[in-house]
Amino acid sequence: MTGWLLALLVPSALWALGATTARGKPAHLPFLAYPAAGFVAPAALLAWRGRPLAEQAAGWVLSLIAWAGALIVGDWQVFAAFGLLGAFWGLALGLPELKPRAREAAPPALPAVPAPRPGPARADEHEFAIELRCPTCGAAVAVPVYHRMARCGFCGSEHVVAGRSGTLAAVVPDALASEEAVKAAVAKHLRHRRYLELYDRRVAPLVPEPRFAVGGPGDDVMLEPEEGTAAVNAAEAEVARAADAWGAEIAGRLELRSWRRFLSPYWHRFGTLYQAAFGRDAGGGKRMEFAVVTVEASVPASPAPLPAMGKLSYLRALRPLRGAPEAALPALPVEFGAEEIDRRAQQPERRSAELQIRPIAVHAALVSEVVALVYRPWHVATVELDGRTLDLLLDGGSGAVEGEPPRLGREPAPLPEEPGEPPALAPSRCPECGGALPFDPDAVAHLCRNCFRVVAMSAGRWATVPYLREEPRPGQWQVPFWRFPLRLRTATGDLILDLPHLTDGIDAAYDQIGDRPQVEQRFLVPAFRTRVSKTGIRLYRRLWPVVQRSRPAPGRERFALDRPPERVVGVTLGAAEARAFARVYLALAFTQRDLARAQVKTVRERFLSARLEGEPELVFLSLAEELIGPFASVFGRARAAAVADLEGHPAAMPLGPAR
Repeated sequence: MTGWLLALLVPSALWALGATTARGKPAHLPFLAYPAAGFVAPAALLAWRGRPLAEQAAGWVLSLIAWAGALIVGDWQVFAAFGLLGAFWGLALGLPELKPRAREAAPPALPAVPAPRPGPARADEHEFAIELRCPTCGAAVAVPVYHRMARCGFCGSEHVVAGRSGTLAAVVPDALASEEAVKAAVAKHLRHRRYLELYDRRVAPLVPEPRFAVGGPGDDVMLEPEEGTAAVNAAEAEVARAADAWGAEIAGRLELRSWRRFLSPYWHRFGTLYQAAFGRDAGGGKRMEFAVVTVEASVPASPAPLPAMGKLSYLRALRPLRGAPEAALPALPVEFGAEEIDRRAQQPERRSAELQIRPIAVHAALVSEVVALVYRPWHVATVELDGRTLDLLLDGGSGAVEGEPPRLGREPAPLPEEPGEPPALAPSRCPECGGALPFDPDAVAHLCRNCFRVVAMSAGRWATVPYLREEPRPGQWQVPFWRFPLRLRTATGDLILDLPHLTDGIDAAYDQIGDRPQVEQRFLVPAFRTRVSKTGIRLYRRLWPVVQRSRPAPGRERFALDRPPERVVGVTLGAAEARAFARVYLALAFTQRDLARAQVKTVRERFLSARLEGEPELVFLSLAEELIGPFASVFGRARAAAVADLEGHPAAMPLGPAR
């Protein structure tokens, strides 16, 4: 009887142990630990790795047979035989450990209080990221929200971001999750105030007055003071030491009288602003121009007088709200919609950022790729130091004191249940042939290099995208375009079907084509983004006359396996967004002769206010190296330079282009 009981308890207890330790597991283990754990307790290893429940149950059955052979039958050969099966299972799970890693060390622990906003930031710091779990090793992967693929830095596996639909509910990780952390943040704040007081008394009087030299007409140059610098540096160092000593001394006397935490919601939006404008150039001539601007913006979703969101990039990767520990905190209600971002982003004074003309009439469309409701943790703390009471507002994201707590107006309440599933990482495999997809974090559709199908992830599921293509030629690039039927419905209800009637009719007088009837025409729109706005516009201009002229009809079959394309530009602009791009890309069709007699009313009715009808098809064109090669480094997603604070804050950056 004892043998039966032990045979059931041992594998069950080990299974439970593996499941309970899975949450805090390290990024990886030594390779030989996997077959060893699989030999003794395969169910525990599978639970530790987060494998499906059915797979864990199969491992438990295998372990039960092994232990039953040893403890009930007394046949240790049975134990060894079934243990070896578990060891081979563990060996397969441990194979990724043999792959080279981007970093050999485990991910560093996140600091309790992150550093405040840095000064000059690197380009890769301007990325609003969400923390997802690697399905291979379970490590946390910070994925910029506009990336479509991710590579785990710990096991090297590559994945596609699945489930990107609707509003992303996220929360800023709270760095002040304990009373000790709150007291440390307050002590740091008081230490800084002490430093400023001592600096004003001891250092500022020693700083010499700046001297200036005349460098040219109206150009004064400030000179570095030659005298007193050593004394100033010594005094400043002494003040810093005194402030540090005072901060360490008060830390033990600081008492936290009361402390409450809550969340405040902010709308965050990442997307592209497409603009077409009719206006005059520097010489006074009438011109039509277009611009493509990457924008990132946020506005409060609550009227509470709390600080604006500012940059999200200085924080740690945000967490999906569902399942985050911060989701248990009460939150202010959402009272404003995300539409406020659209209204402010498209204000007339902000729309001409990249247009090379003085605009008279403008069409603008903001296409949102990411709409996020971001909850930011705040803390209201009452502290006492030597009989003096202070009421403070602390930012849970940065760990900094932001001043005195404001009147909220509404009491925080428990968060409602968030609908839908958060995004997740899925294996980067072609759903048709199983081949690995090329790694391209900006791709919205992937050309499989094994079967040459184009596949795309939509609402968490793979779909095959039909496409046309020209025959690959040696040394040339395969460049993707969306081919639209030219069906432009004007504001007056007319339907324009070809470019001559669009361009010649912009002045309401067909003086170039006469009464020639319309011939239904198609036009091509680039299906790729560029990282730099101005360089991208130059490339789009160069492509217009090359691809719009008459070309042989592309073939409907896939690229041949025996004649694969040499160089392919990734599909980084989806069909839905390409429609907004197409509306402004048509601005390149107009010449100065077309616009010489055009009036604003006609331009608005026949072009700026027109609607593009019809569905596009994906086409790969074979283009020359001398045309595409010089721009190879700019293909992909433009990075937004910063979050634009649209609330008129003095420190706000204007809504502008990516740099």
